[in-house]
Amino acid sequence: MNTNFTKNLYTRHKGFSLLELIVVVLIVSLIGFLVFSSAVKQQQKTKILDPSTLPSTFRASFKGQGDIELFCINKCKECYVMQGANISPYEGGIDFGKELKVHLLDDDNHFVEVDDLGRIKDKKVCLRYHLYANGSTSQMVIVNKQGIYFLPSYFGEATKVADMEEAKELWIKEDYSLRDSGSFY
Repeated sequence: MNTNFTKNLYTRHKGFSLLELIVVVLIVSLIGFLVFSSAVKQQQKTKILDPSTLPSTFRASFKGQGDIELFCINKCKECYVMQGANISPYEGGIDFGKELKVHLLDDDNHFVEVDDLGRIKDKKVCLRYHLYANGSTSQMVIVNKQGIYFLPSYFGEATKVADMEEAKELWIKEDYSLRDSGSFY
């Protein structure tokens, strides 16, 4: 009789009980929720705009949305995005550093500091950055306390350079390669 009882005991416990299945499903669901929610948070997290990430972040955030312009006021601590007639605050973080200066190359290949970028809300605009519908952007050199950054106009990444001469070389090289190539359009 004892052997018969152990046979019944083993035959009864071949599968999982309902309680064990519920516990396993809850644990798997909890792990899945934690992994999924952290992945969603990472995806929704907007990168901080700084001179080195401006082209890539702006392109990724507003790809395929037409002409978009970013402008910053209050010594570049407050930025807005303008699309058509709609102006909305930039939702991500901003870190353009102190004493930001924008430089453009003139026709004589000399850098000129752009001091007047306009006024909005009666406040001086310190930075204007344009993303065009074709994916190209404003070309400029940004100088702040952290360094000198060359921002190319055609699909390149921002480059931190040692000095203004290196920025000029990159600018001229990009202009020269664009004139000799129809690959961008």
